[in-house]
Amino acid sequence: MSTFSILPQITNDRFFAPLNIDNIKVDHNLFEVFPKKDDSFYGLCIYLNSTLLALFRELISRVNLGDGATKTEGIDWKDILIPKEELLFSMSKQNKSFETLQNREIKPIFEEVRMKDRQSLDSAVLEALGLDPKKYLKPLYDGVTALVRERLELPKLRKNNKQAKTYRDVEKLKETVVNEILPQGAKRFPEAFVDSKYRKDVKEISLPNEPLQLGSYFMGQQDVISEDGSFKYTASSVDEAKYIIYSQRQDSFIVKIPREITVITNAVLEYERYVKDLKGKLFEQLFTRTHNYNQAEQLARQVFEEMGLPEA
Repeated sequence: MSTFSILPQITNDRFFAPLNIDNIKVDHNLFEVFPKKDDSFYGLCIYLNSTLLALFRELISRVNLGDGATKTEGIDWKDILIPKEELLFSMSKQNKSFETLQNREIKPIFEEVRMKDRQSLDSAVLEALGLDPKKYLKPLYDGVTALVRERLELPKLRKNNKQAKTYRDVEKLKETVVNEILPQGAKRFPEAFVDSKYRKDVKEISLPNEPLQLGSYFMGQQDVISEDGSFKYTASSVDEAKYIIYSQRQDSFIVKIPREITVITNAVLEYERYVKDLKGKLFEQLFTRTHNYNQAEQLARQVFEEMGLPEA
């Protein structure tokens, strides 16, 4: 007899053995199945497409592919239990349920076990083997679906664990580098950049509890606005606007601005140099440890965001 059934080498969550009616040539990813006798033709087809065979495949196949798929090599098939010919012949009498399956797409096993034609075919297989479907069909379905679900979820758990470990490693790396470069923390603005004698003659501005940014610029005047648009302050210069933004604190809603313009300009200039130099040191240390330019740049940017420092 010509080849009549094909078994895929790789399986994910769909189990089937299609008929090779046109005797199409197959490669190493598919296996041809021949019956010993013609009268066991449909019986073997039914058995190969049963959930019982899916259970055997789960037990003997190799789980060494990505995303939890299984591989069943040619040498593995010898461990599959096949009923005797008289039992296959008995199954062949139930070919109507098999023909129904042939005319539709086989669904993932989790959906398949709820299909009436699937239950009918599996019941016929169990009955031919002397097993009561009322007693064994549900445990069979529960067992197969549990095995498949565990197989498919395991790679996801491993990936999540790996990602969690990577995150912990990255956080540890950032902490180590920051402690090396900034053992006392980053300098605060404006305290570290404005002499105390210039912090007496000041004007006070009330700030919102929203992040600030530069707004419109016109004729030397620079707007400072909140991200939600609820706040606007027109500074006399870009440096004054930056001074306000750099001075903002989460725990303070008032900023004191020196009235001396040169003090504001020098403080902003020195702070921006400091931030730029700090960013360079962070990147250098991170790159030395990761040997990855993009990752080092990304981590340095994360450190700046976590410390509330402006972009250099």
